[in-house]
Amino acid sequence: MSAVSDALSRNRILSALPSAERKIIEQHIEVFQVHLGDVLDHPGEIVRYLYFPVDAAISMMDVKDSSHTLDVALIGAEGCSGASVAQASDASPCLNIVEIGGWTVRIHAPSLAESLPKLPFLSAVLSRYNLLLMRHTVISVGCSQFHSPEQRIARWLLAHKHRTGLTVFPFTSDFLAAQVGIDKHQVRSILDEMQKRGLLTKSHQSVAINHEALVHQSCACLQLTQEATDGYLETLTRLSRAYLH
Repeated sequence: MSAVSDALSRNRILSALPSAERKIIEQHIEVFQVHLGDVLDHPGEIVRYLYFPVDAAISMMDVKDSSHTLDVALIGAEGCSGASVAQASDASPCLNIVEIGGWTVRIHAPSLAESLPKLPFLSAVLSRYNLLLMRHTVISVGCSQFHSPEQRIARWLLAHKHRTGLTVFPFTSDFLAAQVGIDKHQVRSILDEMQKRGLLTKSHQSVAINHEALVHQSCACLQLTQEATDGYLETLTRLSRAYLH
């Protein structure tokens, strides 16, 4: 299996493409490596590429200024960044930044937008994926307002495990603080306490979670995001069958 075929098979959207649509987009794609902290899109700027994660993860963030940021949704192998092109929008609604480095399939956004009338399955899936991202954003905003910092950190780490399958993440406490929107000194204190309780193990450059123990620290928002993601994946399967030729 070629590198391109292997990468396509490991992203849930691309692996479900009907053969006719796959042939159309193959001329526009490349397997592309991204790294922790890479900025893929700036809010309000033109989306140049859609990134379909293979083993990477991308954070959608709201940014007020350099001191006030908040992760509102996570993009893993179930989806892609830049899905707003399906709604005829070529501008990014948020900051997209790489949270877990790895491989993606990158597709030139203007070329894909031009081809969308010939890609009914992909158009339908991207529209459905935008609905999932909106649902995750709503849950994230509510969580930041009504749940404790400890619960929010636990949910954020577990969401990454749910979407990537990883239990060890290359996150410093300062990076985590910026993602969750909590003061970095408070985050360090919370992580120290979680480590004492056996919920996780942290070093200067990484956080390893104890999944079963951490679940009890999280809020109900974790279950809500998982249910929303699972519902989207069920729809993806149905759409794949409907457009199968």
